Amino acid sequence: MPDLSRDAQCVLAILKEEDNLTTSEILERARNPKFADLCTDCAGGDAFVVAANQLVEQNLISKRFGKGGYRWHLITS
Repeated sequence: MPDLSRDAQCVLAILKEEDNLTTSEILERARNPKFADLCTDCAGGDAFVVAANQLVEQNLISKRFGKGGYRWHLITS
């Protein structure tokens, strides 16, 4: 797996636990103490967008726009 930022690792960890989340749902989970060791910056919107787009570019997750904003999904091989 390519080198990922801590924020990208955080997004992946959250989606591995529960897939198909909106941006706001991911940001809410990032504030949970369970993810405190990884999610230091991605609890904020800008860092999340950068991390999530990095993961989309690497074909690790996908996004779809719909009701409630973007929904994020793991890409399974």
